Amino acid sequence: LGLAESPAPVDINVLQTALDVLVRADDLAAELGEWSIEPSPLPPELGELDARPWFRYTRAVLINEHVDLGEPGPWHDHATPIVHGMYEQVAQALAMLYTGQVVRVICPWCDGRTITQPAGGAYTWKIHELPGGQIAIVCHGLCEPPEREVGTWWRGIPCWPISDWERLAKRVRANEAHETIGI
Repeated sequence: LGLAESPAPVDINVLQTALDVLVRADDLAAELGEWSIEPSPLPPELGELDARPWFRYTRAVLINEHVDLGEPGPWHDHATPIVHGMYEQVAQALAMLYTGQVVRVICPWCDGRTITQPAGGAYTWKIHELPGGQIAIVCHGLCEPPEREVGTWWRGIPCWPISDWERLAKRVRANEAHETIGI
């Protein structure tokens, strides 16, 4: 196996996300269950990745709180950022989130070098929505590509608008082939 390859017939990041969501849903349900009269679900069994029973329980507890108080209460305020974080994690794992989505290739110009990873190898490209609704790949590495290779600059760092992605993909493929051959 090569670096970042897996013998698993699934995307490991998606499995990790499913497990993370289950753990966070179970933790949230346990927190809410400390004061609720709703019967809480049993803890997940080994190999179980379905978080829906804990989401249903959390929803029922929060609805009861809302009915009792006549408005969203403190547990709603506590649960909201946790659930929002799970939503963003799932959206990112399934490539449904544009801004902040990591492009899993090594930049051919900085070789993935960052302040925290000076030897390189980091995934430094992220998708961003630029002003005006333009979608672009932005390199967050220690990147100084030749001017002719840059689509444009945003906040002083190189980026490539969606119109440049085909040309950028060809450059990445050429760089990967170059490294594979060892030239």
